[in-house]
Amino acid sequence: MTQRKNMQKKLLKIMAVTALLALLASISCLSAYGAETKEIRLGYLPTSGHALTFVAKEQGFFADQGLDVQLSQFPNSADGYNALTAGKLDVIAMGSTAPAVYIAKGNNLKYIGGLMGEGAAAVVKEDRASELGRINDFKGKTIATVRMSTGDVVFRNAMHEAGIDWQNDVTIQELKSPSIVMDAVKTGKVDVGIVWLPYQQIAESQGLKVVLNSDTFSPEHPCCRFVVSAATLENDRDSLVKFEAALIQAYDYIKTNPDESVKDVQKYVDFDRSIIYDSIFSEHFNFSPDPNKKAIGKWWEMMNSIGFIDSDEDIDEHIDTTVYKEALDGLVSKQPDNKNFQELLEAYKKNNE
Repeated sequence: MTQRKNMQKKLLKIMAVTALLALLASISCLSAYGAETKEIRLGYLPTSGHALTFVAKEQGFFADQGLDVQLSQFPNSADGYNALTAGKLDVIAMGSTAPAVYIAKGNNLKYIGGLMGEGAAAVVKEDRASELGRINDFKGKTIATVRMSTGDVVFRNAMHEAGIDWQNDVTIQELKSPSIVMDAVKTGKVDVGIVWLPYQQIAESQGLKVVLNSDTFSPEHPCCRFVVSAATLENDRDSLVKFEAALIQAYDYIKTNPDESVKDVQKYVDFDRSIIYDSIFSEHFNFSPDPNKKAIGKWWEMMNSIGFIDSDEDIDEHIDTTVYKEALDGLVSKQPDNKNFQELLEAYKKNNE
């Protein structure tokens, strides 16, 4: 009897210790994966140009940084920035035009990183390609664009430099999305449509013709940038450094795993694989997490020079490259032999110093 009681006591002790260990493990997991996970609300556009975002999400780079990035899709930058300034988003990944417009209106916004450059084009009906193949041919025509898009400003500036008064010599229709722009071209409601990737690739697959690319007029111009409010940068900088680190890892992944990256992008941009691949790796497009301070400065000057905005604000006060640089330096210290990270270091010196 005594022996049986001793055995029961030992068994109870073992069960108690096991239960305690399980409880401690559970608490540890909750701490690592629950309480310390930071939610970031990110607004994006349905474009293959946002490959860095999609790959960072799908390959778990955001999660590895302890971030729960919630993606919200918008049809255009104007709608996205309305949400950002209303406090409904923490970070936005959209074109270069909208943040400049909102800063010119007095909003205290901060550029913290890059996403894509170039990648816009003018499309027309195929039988009118020879008629509308030069920027001077746009005079007197009706042009459809997506409001506050990057390509919109590039082509307005191109007309300005060609001596065309874009406020009087052409009719510009600002539409809701690139799909609506393409429909307007197809139906003959407009002569020219300005779209961004992969919509120029889609346009050509549907019988339209690309006549001009944005990089012809503004080589290496910035497009989508990561932007936050000044308050978000001040209050949650550490999370933003982790956010940028995940994007840098995504850049490295795309460079070394292009086919798998296209599969990731397809989950957010529902078009044929070949269209997505051709758009991401097009000679008229570049993707990079680098904020590119110098390009943003030139963009700000260009928007002022053509009368798109009228502001004497110092744009440098709205660009913070330190978040990105801290993230990059951290990754380089861990992987000093990574060629893609070293490439980004060199690009940073060129674009920001």
